[in-house]
Amino acid sequence: MKSASYKCRILLDTNVLLEYLDRSRSKHLLVINRIRCLREKGCELLIAPQCLYELWVVLTRPRENNGYGFSPKVASAYIRQLEETFVLEQDPPQMSQTWLDLCVRYEVIGRQAHDARLVAWMKGHGVDGILTLNPSDFSRFWDVLVIPI
Repeated sequence: MKSASYKCRILLDTNVLLEYLDRSRSKHLLVINRIRCLREKGCELLIAPQCLYELWVVLTRPRENNGYGFSPKVASAYIRQLEETFVLEQDPPQMSQTWLDLCVRYEVIGRQAHDARLVAWMKGHGVDGILTLNPSDFSRFWDVLVIPI
């Protein structure tokens, strides 16, 4: 739940974490500045375990398959860096049921189920919004604050 010292709680989407880590990416500075702004406004910046799993896939996937080709040792160093910089909250109780309810209520199909899982995580932790490079991924969830980069 929200700590008294924070005005809001914001989940960082996987694409934001990747831009944050990789200085060569086109939106790296935009992400850095938005994160700085949110911190200055008193927001707590959070990571869901799912985002770390998704990031691991990209970091360790071979370059020829649109990944970074990092070894598990290197990828784990990046994950640890994020865990030291932001707040990692584990999956809340009843998340599976919340996720299933969201999938039915919003008629979620296919890969959109991953986004619904993040929304279920947010609801379980009382998270106010999500910072993302793909706001359209969350547009179906009318009760979620989506903060685009």
